[in-house]
Amino acid sequence: MRVAVWVMFTLMAAFWTGGAWLAAELVQWTAQGLASGGATDVGRAVAEWPLPPWVAAWLGEPGWVYALQDGVAWALKLLAETLPWFGAAVGWLIPLVWTLWGLGFFLMLAMAGGVHLLVGRYQTGPPRAA
Repeated sequence: MRVAVWVMFTLMAAFWTGGAWLAAELVQWTAQGLASGGATDVGRAVAEWPLPPWVAAWLGEPGWVYALQDGVAWALKLLAETLPWFGAAVGWLIPLVWTLWGLGFFLMLAMAGGVHLLVGRYQTGPPRAA
């Protein structure tokens, strides 16, 4: 049973580490994209998309879609000056991801150790030789 506890811990730790690595890469990629200003270009393109006729027929009154597009364009214009700051934020966001990984890993290790002790205390079977 103790082996099962540590196998489970190893699997959970592997998934936890993979998730942290993926989150760190995603944060870095997102911050670089925002810092380059590419997000505002994409936002402008989305805000200028024409509404397909079949969507207009399905929605009935497409006025709220146009209002939403205008709102996105307005928000991106306001955020255009602050987006490069997000590129600088990667300097503390990635260490934050790995700090949270370390805390989670420590908690999983403590729980696995506790379960290991509990399994040893309550394990049924023949008495052990001293």
